[in-house]
Amino acid sequence: MKKVGFIGVGKMGRYMAENLLDSGYELTVYDSNSEAAKPLSEMGAVVAASIQELGMQHEVVITMVPNSSIVESVVLGDGGLLHSMKTGGTIIDMSSAYVLSTKELAQKGRVSGITLIDAPVSGGVKGAKEGSLTIMVGADKEEDFLKALPILKVMGKKVNHVGSTGSGHALKAINNYLSATSLYATTEAMMLIKKLGIDQKVALEIINSSSGQSFSTHYKFPSFILPRSFNSGFSLDLLLKDVGMVTNIAKDMKVPVLLASLVEQIYEGASISGNLEQDHTEIIKFLERISNDRLQSKEAFT
Repeated sequence: MKKVGFIGVGKMGRYMAENLLDSGYELTVYDSNSEAAKPLSEMGAVVAASIQELGMQHEVVITMVPNSSIVESVVLGDGGLLHSMKTGGTIIDMSSAYVLSTKELAQKGRVSGITLIDAPVSGGVKGAKEGSLTIMVGADKEEDFLKALPILKVMGKKVNHVGSTGSGHALKAINNYLSATSLYATTEAMMLIKKLGIDQKVALEIINSSSGQSFSTHYKFPSFILPRSFNSGFSLDLLLKDVGMVTNIAKDMKVPVLLASLVEQIYEGASISGNLEQDHTEIIKFLERISNDRLQSKEAFT
């Protein structure tokens, strides 16, 4: 169990993999972008030439890729993990993926003698660096959760078994929907505060000791939005993807989510009308465009 394969070492995966290396794990990594693996190679990780090569060598493989379609390709594709890993192996999918796709992959894994559990994360690049991520684990069997737990504890401060396979991915999407909603609501509120001529730093201090406080008011606004650095490390399109998953899950479960549908349309508008590779904190720019105003200059805040 001290030998782990890791697929997907991008903005967050890199630091999660680094923490495993620092904790004494023998790590083999693979990323479709070969440049992404270089920092880990310099730390002692082995870089696999293919998913197949990595899968053949490991009992436990972590996947940390952008979406369900890529997870499906990694697991089911030619030379994918279900074809290359030995019977009894475990796949820990830490991506943000769609719950029904995850359940289907887990079922196909069982047929092949491979266990797939989901363990998506919350905490962003900062949490990945610090090893302080919140990890939501979906696993049908408690023993599968316990098998993965020592590995997950290296990367996360809070690791919970939240339900059956797929439950982690569902909860992650719902959490990010709430995050997207509070962020946009705070954006509208701060624009109104600015229009009224109220000092924004004073307003945040008051809000953060009142009932309107949130992660957005405590962290995202003072760290990324008011200074206009927009460098949280999590893209607007990835947040939009998670909100879209919530509306799709709700349709599948026949639960009305009126606000989620509106939030999805707002972030869709921001995605279409903004630049490529927007940080999710740049949602403020969408409101600035449609109101023909600017919330704050960097100079005024600093």
